[in-house]
Amino acid sequence: MFVERSQNGWVVHAPAKINLALEVLGRQPDGFHQVETLLVPVRLFDTLTYTPSPEPLRFSVEPSATVDAALLQENQDHNLVVRALRDLANHAGVQPTGNWRLTKRIPMEAGLGGGSSDAAAALVLSNQAWGLNLPLEQLGPIAANLGTDVPFFLTPGPAIGTNRGEQLQSVPNMPRSPLVIVQPPEGLATPAVFNALGFERGAKVAGAGGRCSRLAGLMGAGCSAAAWRPYVRNCLQAAATKLSAWMERIARVMDEMPVVAHQMTGSGSAYFGVCRTWREARRLAQALRGGPWQSVIATSTCV
Repeated sequence: MFVERSQNGWVVHAPAKINLALEVLGRQPDGFHQVETLLVPVRLFDTLTYTPSPEPLRFSVEPSATVDAALLQENQDHNLVVRALRDLANHAGVQPTGNWRLTKRIPMEAGLGGGSSDAAAALVLSNQAWGLNLPLEQLGPIAANLGTDVPFFLTPGPAIGTNRGEQLQSVPNMPRSPLVIVQPPEGLATPAVFNALGFERGAKVAGAGGRCSRLAGLMGAGCSAAAWRPYVRNCLQAAATKLSAWMERIARVMDEMPVVAHQMTGSGSAYFGVCRTWREARRLAQALRGGPWQSVIATSTCV
């Protein structure tokens, strides 16, 4: 997340994320699934701008070429940015004010964490812009109440998330990896993907856990792709494939491409390939553009 002053107010750039690995360890009695995941921020940003005004909170959102405008309009009334601003204002005992504009570039219903990153950006920016200056310890519970991935975006860098993914442990020394991200023309809802696993409440997966730590350790130590590639796995991908034929279609395409590793991110439907160099990422993106995808983006992790 990058926060800066502008001529008329403040600007924050909110990154996407990918899950380099995701294990489902079981399902808790309360119905939530227990996971272990390696989260890495990505150089693909939404932009949230704030212009001071004594008037009550005003919010607008505009799409870019990588976002489905109709889907954005459907979800505008429930935007996490507005919830985040109001929740922080209630916590601090102030009135939410100012003009807020969100420019969306991170595809929606994609497993890239765009809504969560936007919410975290709203918390960080309003905390500064409204002069609250609350410590991170007070922002954390507000973030967790907004969504599982929101706390991850409050602090920079990769992390391993456990429990529902909100309990975070920072990961040092992760290398920067060039990526190609492909978004099919069909999104996936997170609850539907988890339900497709078919886990009963209280179920446990024997032998699950530890994959993310091993992957982070090998990559951080500078080991070759041959050493860490087997740990790049998303246990939700098979469930997502039951719901959308696009997952298998993208996987087959990636099998034919010169990528180090590839898989779905989060609960989908975005799919990424890890490339050896930035040049290869650009070439691969160029080769994929013109296909039946909603968007194809060449980028990299930011660590």
